[in-house]
Amino acid sequence: MNIFSLIISLFLCYHPSTTFNCDGDVLNATIRNNLNGNFELAEDLETIDKGAFVVIDWRNNNLMLPISFNAGEITFTDKEWLWSYQDKENGLIAETPRLAHRLRNGVVEEYFCESTQR
Repeated sequence: MNIFSLIISLFLCYHPSTTFNCDGDVLNATIRNNLNGNFELAEDLETIDKGAFVVIDWRNNNLMLPISFNAGEITFTDKEWLWSYQDKENGLIAETPRLAHRLRNGVVEEYFCESTQR
């Protein structure tokens, strides 16, 4: 029974990577909870609270994206940039999260990202 509990617990918490290769460049992503104003580091996707945001450093971009409140998703967006660990269409994609940028002309650029911590 203990082995069964261990296996189930592995599915309940997922510690996302903080370092990714996105279109050939290193991207660092750190999730912080801020519901209580403490900026606590969120170490797994199950502990993200309603005040969470992700800090992304990539190329010449330093972004702080708030969590979106779409049910069934773990997505952060400021409506120009989007960073997603889970969406309704693809499920959990934490090892290959989605990074997208909406340009001023409305075109959405997608970047391929992959965890460097495997």
